[in-house]
Amino acid sequence: MGTNWIKHLLMSSAVLCLVSIGALGWLAFETTRERQQPPLTQVDPSPAFTKDVQEQMAPQGKTSPSAAQTATVAAEDELPSKLAALEASQTVVPGELLLSFRSPEALAAFRIRAGLVGIEILHSDARLRSARVRYRDRTKMASELSEYAADYENIGPNHLLWVPGTPPAPKDANNAGGNVPFESSGLAMIGAERAERERWGAGIKVAVLDTGITEHPSLAGVKITHKDLVQDRQPYDGHGTAMATLIAGRDAGNGGVAPASELMDYRVADATGVANVGLVAQGILQAVDAGARIINISLGTSADSRMLRDAVAYAISRGVVVVAAAGNEQATRLAYPAGYEGVISVAAVDAQGRQAYFSNAGDGLFISAPGVGIVSGYRDGKTVIGSGTSQAAAIVSGAISALLSRNYQAGSIRQVLSRHAQPTGAPSTQTGVGVLHLP
Repeated sequence: MGTNWIKHLLMSSAVLCLVSIGALGWLAFETTRERQQPPLTQVDPSPAFTKDVQEQMAPQGKTSPSAAQTATVAAEDELPSKLAALEASQTVVPGELLLSFRSPEALAAFRIRAGLVGIEILHSDARLRSARVRYRDRTKMASELSEYAADYENIGPNHLLWVPGTPPAPKDANNAGGNVPFESSGLAMIGAERAERERWGAGIKVAVLDTGITEHPSLAGVKITHKDLVQDRQPYDGHGTAMATLIAGRDAGNGGVAPASELMDYRVADATGVANVGLVAQGILQAVDAGARIINISLGTSADSRMLRDAVAYAISRGVVVVAAAGNEQATRLAYPAGYEGVISVAAVDAQGRQAYFSNAGDGLFISAPGVGIVSGYRDGKTVIGSGTSQAAAIVSGAISALLSRNYQAGSIRQVLSRHAQPTGAPSTQTGVGVLHLP
């Protein structure tokens, strides 16, 4: 919804570009290439961008001192070219890195020396021992990584995330999944259509990490706090508003699941629906600090990122329920952060309860919810019909808000959802424990 098919081609070409550093460190940078392949398919590492710096920078055993010095120089000479290759990728933020440190002291020391070599710290957090940085001189950046290799636990690019659009409908829908629209907000299927929902969500803060929430008649009277982390001064994409109305909208015909919820709007995606790992991780941490009970993330990427994984784990460890869309790429594995352990990952089903033709499947999928032809609000006060695992995830977030306001405990939410979900007969990799249904 609101994105072009080209974004799925870019997502399909994203490559895991993480760098883990050992006691004396090893760095592995990998470029992202345009490939014609199924979306979200893992690409094998490129030998050209995999170097064992532990051997190169700190040879042991029978290696002579002169050989060690030569290897160290070679490693330092190669790092700028590896950074240049990353900067050319279309699926990362050029000129940025995400750094994880071995200790708070290592992070503190980096903060002191970064400015001296022209490295800009865009955000850092002692809890994750991490920093998002921007560099302009790749030679100086490479020198920092080489000289202080022992301080780093992980180095990775700042991957992009996208609001998932929907691919073209397949010609053979019977073999590719369901596509029958709800033409409603899906409340009847989840057992909420006739319920007294006015107080559902009361006292519960739901953080929506998305494209931002704009004014909409359906959200009149809903308490919303806003935080724009993008700050690009551009018009907001309507996707975030759509998610908000599905969670807490008060439209009489197609309202949200939990209208009394308090929404926390964290704008982490720009006017084209593009976000990055650094901003999303920052939004997660800020939402936890501000008292969010639920974090809804409908953005996705094919690339596993240490910073994003750690931020999600931090939220879950604090009792926050993290809900994320499985992705719309027709893939056989989940997008991230839906693919992380402990996340309530959500697939989409159509009005007949079949897996939506676009909905990703895969190990770890937790549950499914209405996601085809869903009525929601949009920017400029519009009402639209859209499809996606985004819609399904927002409906699940609303349902969890309702449950928490009804005195269910966060620690038992997975069990409650599992116990009441409606089986579909499909494998759990396609629809999880079944279709969301409220007790």
